[in-house]
Amino acid sequence: MVPVSSDDYLLSLSSVRDRCFKVQVAATRGQLKHFDVDEGKLKDVIQIIVSLIKRDYDSPADIPVHGRWRHFDVGGRPRIQNLINVWASLGQDRLEQTRRTLDLLTAACLLDMEPGNQWSYREKTSNFFLKRQEGMAVATLDLFMQGFFSNDPSDPHRVDSEALLAITLEQLTAGLQVTEKNILVGLEDRLGLLHHLGATLQRRQDYFGTSVSRPGNLMDYLLAHSTTIQTQKGPLIHLETLWPIVMEMGEYWSAEPGKGGTPGLGDVWPCATIRHSDDPTDKDHYVAFHKLSQWLVYSLTEAMSKLLGATIEGTDLLTPLPDYRNGGLLMDTGFLTLKKTEMERGLNNYRRNSLLPGQPKVEIAPMFEMSDPVVIEWRALTVAYLDLIAERVRDALKVSRKDLSLTQFIEGGSWNAGRELADISRPNTQEPPIVITIGNRTIY
Repeated sequence: MVPVSSDDYLLSLSSVRDRCFKVQVAATRGQLKHFDVDEGKLKDVIQIIVSLIKRDYDSPADIPVHGRWRHFDVGGRPRIQNLINVWASLGQDRLEQTRRTLDLLTAACLLDMEPGNQWSYREKTSNFFLKRQEGMAVATLDLFMQGFFSNDPSDPHRVDSEALLAITLEQLTAGLQVTEKNILVGLEDRLGLLHHLGATLQRRQDYFGTSVSRPGNLMDYLLAHSTTIQTQKGPLIHLETLWPIVMEMGEYWSAEPGKGGTPGLGDVWPCATIRHSDDPTDKDHYVAFHKLSQWLVYSLTEAMSKLLGATIEGTDLLTPLPDYRNGGLLMDTGFLTLKKTEMERGLNNYRRNSLLPGQPKVEIAPMFEMSDPVVIEWRALTVAYLDLIAERVRDALKVSRKDLSLTQFIEGGSWNAGRELADISRPNTQEPPIVITIGNRTIY
């Protein structure tokens, strides 16, 4: 067997679950440095998720997959499907429909950072005001429809490298309806990500095409790849073929020197909880999350499946995402609690931040930077414990993984529950129980 370097391992999707469960094992041994775990609350977490699934769905099998597509359907309006129907009526074949949908979803995923609770977007067609992830999705769709991401006025419904690189801060500010009163957190980082995508499209033309470099052309690369098998249902695509492509799209940008994550590895962080070596070059205590890349996989593969009948081999390697909603669920139920010293440190951070101009002073919560050991431990525990909770929820519902996949569990269960508990626990802001300081390309 050819040995795998520590960097190659940490770049892999399989490293996420492996390393997060090392932190979970430390929890079972009472070796956590920043959190306490109340195993007695596990049944409460399971019951909340089971209750929500039963409330919202006739059967767990009816739960849609977790992906960016869901946010476009806000208000019960199937915006993407309506657009696909228009393309079909104009004679665009299934492959081009897929390319365009992948273009749209890629832009939407990269713009999908926490927008803050002071921003909203007024949809052009309905005049509805939308907030949070749904608002950003619909804003992205409106821009896409206008040709904002296309360099060719005769072909507006696409995302190409030249248009991305030409976007200015003023244009993005106007497009997202940002004003002094309608404040959007992370506007400059969103622009930086779009510019990074444009440069990546041009640099990796083997993935994204030569004449017009666009995210949707990755479909052509996958279909032509030697590992892809054509079946009667549609193409069988290996996730390991897609994985290096999505890693290029945004995660590396966020981990440049002095920014978030580890340069060259992306969303990978040292975790002292599992460190057992004094060797400064050792990376056995590094924990990989690859949240943005996994979010792209969850979102893009849905379009491939719907439009081309694609089957993605290897999705069992995907993990729960360590985001605000999933992590917040474990804290708002009392399953995870900050140790006293960390709670005090986080509250002191919040108080100092509240003294800065323009900062809200309601619903005090502990605050940490993304690189703080507290956040790293929290994210690892979120991934591992939600994996375990998913199995317990299936047992409670008496269904198999086939009838309640991990992506369905997240969509109809953990993520939904985390959002509802945040709304109840912090109704003014809907913030998570730990506030992450935005800065240093905090896109995860």
